[in-house]
Amino acid sequence: MNTESLLEELGLTKTEARIYLCLLEQSPLAAGTIADLTGTSRSSVYLILRSLVDKGLVDAGAGYSSRFQPAAPDVAFGGLLERGREEQRERERHVESALPDLMRRFEANAGGDGELVEILRTPKLVGDRFDRLHASSQQSIDIVVRRPVQLGGSNQPELDALSRGVRARAVYDHGLMRHPSVADNIGAWIEAGEEARVFHGDLPMKFAVFDGHTVLMPLFAPGVGGVVALIVRSRELCGALSLLFDTLWTASMPIDPDMFRHHHDHEPVTADGSHAH
Repeated sequence: MNTESLLEELGLTKTEARIYLCLLEQSPLAAGTIADLTGTSRSSVYLILRSLVDKGLVDAGAGYSSRFQPAAPDVAFGGLLERGREEQRERERHVESALPDLMRRFEANAGGDGELVEILRTPKLVGDRFDRLHASSQQSIDIVVRRPVQLGGSNQPELDALSRGVRARAVYDHGLMRHPSVADNIGAWIEAGEEARVFHGDLPMKFAVFDGHTVLMPLFAPGVGGVVALIVRSRELCGALSLLFDTLWTASMPIDPDMFRHHHDHEPVTADGSHAH
C-alpha cells in the first residue's frame, strides 16, 4: 500500500492526500500553484485546503494571497489520531446514553408480529439476550441463580443497570457460593448495590424477571445438546414467578459482603455470621 493510500485509510480524501504530499515535497505554495501541480480545480482547491487546515495538517498564512505549507507529520498526525480517539469516546458516550431507551423500544416490539416467546438455542445467544435485557431494564431485576452457572467476570451489564438506579435482587443456591464466578465477584456486586441472599436448600428452577414484564428461563433437558432458554413477555407469568421469587427471598439469608471478603475458602457467610453448607 503506497503512502497516498495510507493517508486515505487515515481519513483523508484522495485529493487531500495528493495535496498534502505535494506540500511536503515543495512549499510554501499559493493555492493556484497547488491546484496546477495536483490537477485540482481552482474552484475547489480552497475548500480542500481549508479542510486540511481544520485537520491540523496544513498551515495557512494570512490574507487572500496567502501561501500554504504542511505541518510537521509527527505533530499533525499525532493530533489527528487524538481527535479521532476523542470522537470515538464521544460516540461511545452517545451509545451508552441512548442504549437503554433503544433497548426498551426493541424489547417492547421484539418479534414484530406480536410473538410473546423467543427460543434461544446457544450459550452465546442466551448471554447476549441476558445482557440486552439488563441494558433495557428501567426498574427492577430479580434473579434466581442455580447450577449450571454461566456467570463470568465482573457482570458489567448488571453493574451498569445498578448505576442507573435499577434495583437488582438475586437469590443464590448455597452450593454456588464456592463457584469462582460467584465467590470472586459477589462482594463487588453487593457493594455496587445488588441485594443478594443465599437459599439453604434446592432451588426449584433458575430464572430472571425484568421490570415485571419479561422473564428469561434457561432450560436444561436430558438429551438436549447445548442450552435452551425461553424469553417470555407476559405480565401474568412474571407475576407468578415474582411470587415464587418473593417466597424464596423471604426464606433466604442475606449475605454480608464484609464478612464474605474475610473468608478465603469461599464459604458463603450470611448476615448472622454462619456458613451456608
